[in-house]
Amino acid sequence: MEPTVLLAPLAAGVTERFVEALGGLGLAAEAARAAGPLAGAALAVAGLLALTVALRAPRPLAAAGGAVVGALAGLAARGALALHFGLSPAASAAAGAALVALACGAFPPLFPFAVGALPGALLGLHAPIGGRGAFGAAAGALVAGVLSLVFARPVTAGFAALAGGLLAGAGLLGLAGGHPLAVELAARPFALLGFALVIGIAGAAFQLARRERPAGGASPPLADSEG
Repeated sequence: MEPTVLLAPLAAGVTERFVEALGGLGLAAEAARAAGPLAGAALAVAGLLALTVALRAPRPLAAAGGAVVGALAGLAARGALALHFGLSPAASAAAGAALVALACGAFPPLFPFAVGALPGALLGLHAPIGGRGAFGAAAGALVAGVLSLVFARPVTAGFAALAGGLLAGAGLLGLAGGHPLAVELAARPFALLGFALVIGIAGAAFQLARRERPAGGASPPLADSEG
């Protein structure tokens, strides 16, 4: 089978998911703008913390990030969950958020695995193994999850910084409220995503470059330079 035939369903699936995610981001941006300055300030502060100090609190970060990943996974699987368990999309997101948040909070190293496993599963779903999309999703989740574990620190920093960028952008929209520019930007989720990517890259680089000082505030030991 030609590679183009194999890649076509994958490309179509990725495009569909991206458009769906942009639509959800647009709804969230409009909700943040309509929430007003108080909520906007809270979102902006949360975004700033995620951009600058998230790696210094690994367990809270794993729990909060796990809730986000779990909610996204629940929404992605909402069709199957509705079919087998009768769950609404909101209930699917809540159940996924609770389960993954508890798991990642109890065992923080699970968080980077979950961050990689979700997109891996979504990609694998459109690359069936033996004609079964579920097998492709499982394989994609495993491969991407293990790769994320190998690069756990940059993956965690990148996720936290991107989330922080989105929160900061949403907070600024809330602070701006009914300003015409805020209304225009809220209607263009791609602009919010671009803003989040730019400051998210800066935030991740800042956190990765930061070196923790040893306990007690002592200066790190100098390398022995004696021959």
